[in-house]
Amino acid sequence: MTPRVRPTLAARNPVQVLVLGVLGLMLIGTLGLLSPLFHTAPLSLVDALLLATSAVCTTGLSSVNVAEILTPIGQLWLTLFIEVGALALLVLAFGFVGLGKQGVVGRTQARAELGLGGGQDFRALLHRILTLALGIQLAGLVLLLPDMIRLEGAVQGSRYALMHAVMAFGNAGFGMWPDGVARLLPASLLTLMALVVLGGIGFVGLDELERRLVVRLRRGRRPPRLSTQTRTTLQMTGILLLTGAALFAVLEWNRAGTLGPLSIPAKLLHAAFQTTVARSAGFATLDYGQFAAPTLLVIMGLMFVGGSPGSTAGGIKTTTVAVLLAATRAALRREQDARLAGRRIPTATLMRALTVVTLALLAVVMGTLALMLTDAGQRPLALAFEAVSALTTSGLSVNLTPQLSDSGKLVLVTLMVLGRVGFLSLLLAFRPAHPQDMRLPQERDFTVG
Repeated sequence: MTPRVRPTLAARNPVQVLVLGVLGLMLIGTLGLLSPLFHTAPLSLVDALLLATSAVCTTGLSSVNVAEILTPIGQLWLTLFIEVGALALLVLAFGFVGLGKQGVVGRTQARAELGLGGGQDFRALLHRILTLALGIQLAGLVLLLPDMIRLEGAVQGSRYALMHAVMAFGNAGFGMWPDGVARLLPASLLTLMALVVLGGIGFVGLDELERRLVVRLRRGRRPPRLSTQTRTTLQMTGILLLTGAALFAVLEWNRAGTLGPLSIPAKLLHAAFQTTVARSAGFATLDYGQFAAPTLLVIMGLMFVGGSPGSTAGGIKTTTVAVLLAATRAALRREQDARLAGRRIPTATLMRALTVVTLALLAVVMGTLALMLTDAGQRPLALAFEAVSALTTSGLSVNLTPQLSDSGKLVLVTLMVLGRVGFLSLLLAFRPAHPQDMRLPQERDFTVG
């Protein structure tokens, strides 16, 4: 009789391992930042925890001035954890999907969460993902290097170029200067924008685009058609960037504290830049404390959507919005099925999208309420902005994070962890291993709306 082998935690539920991995990295990062080698001024435990969590969750929120508080070694330590948070956790998740023993149902659920299709060679995919991600960051470092050396000298400029390349691709925009990245040349701002967009597309989408380019250039053949997910991701990304930039420009065009004093080309550049980074990166060229209330609401909407599945960005994801829009269109047209890019959307996918949005909205409301209790003297809109920024791991701030109480900072820490791990991942982590197949009778006399 063959002895029964008890499955490991990773085999039974890999998402729980991801949660534990995030918490473990937060602990290691916090302890490192508390070391005298890593900071030049007193750093409290709560501030160190917030900074470490922000790095691991690729957010960019900070309650201290990173450039002044952290030593060069401390800054590189922070950069390391941004890279680990951006790449290693996703690679770990991909590895569980491809190599784990959680069964067909578990793998299907994990693929759906990470934005993977079926039938892929996961070992080769992991290798391509790492090669592609590191190559993109290296290219960004080279492009940023001359401008950074111009501003900070050879040694510190090289370090800043590395940090900004990693932060941009990892969608974690820690501020190294008091004015954000406003002092960078337009070419450097465009480089940061490109890194942010590429990091937010998703690793599987990037791999598909690279394969398509190789087929076109090296083999001279017509490349295969992009998958439905990649096409949807690119379309939604383009729509969000163009719409967001147009709204931002209209709302802030003549405002004295933001776009008003700038030339027309500079206005267009800054409007495009702020819209690009608002979806998850956290860099800033303008003072968010000077934005009009409608502009903050637009940015909150962009942050809430975020990037795409399997990417370094946060938010509810572009594909989630696309699915809900398709379902809304089908309902208005009285169609039986929701369709996207010529394909019928499965009911399970629609339910997953509704679950993600519902949990995200609930977290924003509860997080804002908690901040109102811990920091009652602050503006409600500013507190809501901070809550959305933390949950979506965007990292933008209306200059409020350093002013929050320790309790308020812990609220942000909680929101960042929720946003990084993902609401659906938490849901899958604690769902029954063998869901019931029995279906109840359908209720027909039930009205909503």
